[in-house]
Amino acid sequence: MLRAAVFALFACMVAHATAQTRFTVVDSSATSWVARGFSDYTVSPDLGWTFTTSRNFDNGIGFNITGPPLPGTTVSSWRLDFAAPFDALITPGLYEDFQRFPFQDADRPGLSFGSTGRLDNRASGFFEVYEATYDGDGDVLTFAADFTHFGEENPNNWAIVEIRYNTNVPAPGVLVPLALAPLATRRRRSGGRAGA
Repeated sequence: MLRAAVFALFACMVAHATAQTRFTVVDSSATSWVARGFSDYTVSPDLGWTFTTSRNFDNGIGFNITGPPLPGTTVSSWRLDFAAPFDALITPGLYEDFQRFPFQDADRPGLSFGSTGRLDNRASGFFEVYEATYDGDGDVLTFAADFTHFGEENPNNWAIVEIRYNTNVPAPGVLVPLALAPLATRRRRSGGRAGA
């Protein structure tokens, strides 16, 4: 019942949200070569950044994101490439155990994550696609995904990243308070801990 209520609220939020385009490094380790230890770092068209989409040779989706460096940084570009196993079309779902695009095995998803002058030789992690739509020519219309990237396949070199392109899909953190709201209500009614 709680899951249905949260889903209905999420659907309502999406229906009333304004389409957004942004790239966010939610958090990263100080040893992440590409993400550079950034946290709460966001670029968008409102800040003068351009998002150019492409279709890569594995039938996946590429992003070239360019703009003026944010204060205190030197990054003027980000590059992303997503690919599904067996050259399948990228669709919503969880893609686990990726390898660095374009060197992934045929049965594995691929992801490439680079910033100005930086790209790991190897990478691993997972990504979840929430939305991917295309026009009749296969060009990307909307896209929303989050990923966790381990540079050089080392879990100490981590980055948590979100990409939104012409989408109403909110950040995953927006749903957490909504899911916890019924627990807080139950706590007030019981006069103690949730579930008591």
